Amino acid sequence: MISKLSLDQMNALSISELELLRYLDGHKLEIQDLSIQKLAQMRFVSTATIMRLCKKIGFKGYSELKFYLKEEAQNQIQVNQNPTIQDVIKMNLRSIEETASHLDDHMLEKIVDVMLASKTIHFFGKGITSTILSYISKLLLTRGVINGYYEDTHIAYIAAEQMSEDDVVFICSLSGSTHQTIRMGQIAKSRGAKVITITTNTQNELSKIADYAISFHSEGDLIKPDDIVSREPILFILNTIVTLYFNKKKT
Repeated sequence: MISKLSLDQMNALSISELELLRYLDGHKLEIQDLSIQKLAQMRFVSTATIMRLCKKIGFKGYSELKFYLKEEAQNQIQVNQNPTIQDVIKMNLRSIEETASHLDDHMLEKIVDVMLASKTIHFFGKGITSTILSYISKLLLTRGVINGYYEDTHIAYIAAEQMSEDDVVFICSLSGSTHQTIRMGQIAKSRGAKVITITTNTQNELSKIADYAISFHSEGDLIKPDDIVSREPILFILNTIVTLYFNKKKT
């Protein structure tokens, strides 16, 4: 998606505007020869809709948006063709720095207090994300903190059924729309457990379940054509929380 957009700008878009934006983002170079009238005809929208979208995302008009998209596409082509070591380092640092800048100190303190007050801490996620949770679970175990980490969805559901107000569960998902993570959150919440979610934004079904919802910034990887989304910000957030937890636990 267009790199300069904020979550607030994305959330302000209507469904039709969001669909149009996705088309523009996926056809940055193809639209360079399209007039606003031709684009409107192709996408079955009005020219007014296109202009409204441009202004909502910070552009004066369609021509300015096209120019920006052209530059972004050319820059991405150059990076993808020959990413340098510094390109990779800067991308990873940018994900961490953007995530760190939006973390709420007060919320982190509350989460640590909840962890300290709980009898058992649990972790659940699917796919690559679950690997991060496995590491954090083992990190806690090495310091003598018994916790629950679940790879199997069925076992996770059974564990959630047994939770109470003495439990806290971390549920991580990039989109916040993975069915299994949502169901895990619903069951745990219904049993009184505190639910902490980590997703790419807080405007999703999983985050709405949470007692504490954390969002992170992540960019597409430079390894093409996979467009793998980095989980490094998730590890950064969890490692920060665990560090704060241990520091407060020993005082």
